[in-house]
Amino acid sequence: MNVCDETRRRFLGLVGLVVAASVLGGCGSVARHEDRSFTIVVLPDTQNYTDSSFGGAPAYFYEQTEWIRENRKKLNIVMVAHAGDIVQNAGARSEWEIASKAFETIDDDVPYILCLGNHDIADARSEEPGGRDTLVNDYFPPSRFTENPLYSAHFGTEPDRHFWEPGRSDNYYLCFAGGGMRFLILALEFKPRDAVLAWANDVVAAHPDHRCIVVTHGYLNAKATRGMGQYAIEGNGPEAIWERFVSRHENMLLVLCGHILGESVLTSTGAGGNKVHQILADYQNDYVGHGGEGYLRIMTFFPDEKRIEVLTYSPSLGSYLTRAKSQFSLEYE
Repeated sequence: MNVCDETRRRFLGLVGLVVAASVLGGCGSVARHEDRSFTIVVLPDTQNYTDSSFGGAPAYFYEQTEWIRENRKKLNIVMVAHAGDIVQNAGARSEWEIASKAFETIDDDVPYILCLGNHDIADARSEEPGGRDTLVNDYFPPSRFTENPLYSAHFGTEPDRHFWEPGRSDNYYLCFAGGGMRFLILALEFKPRDAVLAWANDVVAAHPDHRCIVVTHGYLNAKATRGMGQYAIEGNGPEAIWERFVSRHENMLLVLCGHILGESVLTSTGAGGNKVHQILADYQNDYVGHGGEGYLRIMTFFPDEKRIEVLTYSPSLGSYLTRAKSQFSLEYE
């Protein structure tokens, strides 16, 4: 039995666990559980699940969040991260309504963080430079998080001297805990602007005792190099994000992204000698078929073993992807 098979067996055998790690109010104390394992679920591009022109497959989206709610205790799910391209057409309210309905399922049960992809921003797909109009703030305004006691969401709280847009959910961060460790997770817009990177640097520097996870849509390609193609919208590309932000912090642990069809992992060394695991997952279109078939990422941390087990699973199909790039293990200090 290989490591990933053993991890799947442990998932199926876990019953009746009490959630071990809690979201922290103000990044405070760390909750614990006897076995210390905990899970972060990553939702790759869901754009085809909302798109009626594609044929629409909202059931995949709904079944993903229903599965998360049903398994939150068994798998000790402490955070859900959406890697962007929430919808296909940025201006289609019907698509945002599907996304909002999907996340209503876990609003009061499991904290989640969303980052904006190019399809979530009206002008990001244009050949001409444009603005960053998005309907995300109509359906996922800061109040959806700040008024929920499950969250310690930060929209423009200190340190924020570089960047703050009231009433917007384009860039924000959360603190949470798991396995005796504190985490900071940041959602960065597609091609983050200079001011956003300055803000993000301040936030990470202010949390030196937290392990940092960055969620941004366009970052890694299927060849495991930093790249995502050319877009006219103003902002920083993947290599600039690495050089100007990610590589500078010794508490940086993970970068999660989508956008480019496929899977890949790149482990790079930051300026502090720390290993940063950068992970791509995007199952839309014909990579697995039917717009993605509901596949999501299950990232389970085993702190006593300093190991993260990554599995790829579809709640709709009840099956795992077993390719080498779909199930693997990562070590961390």
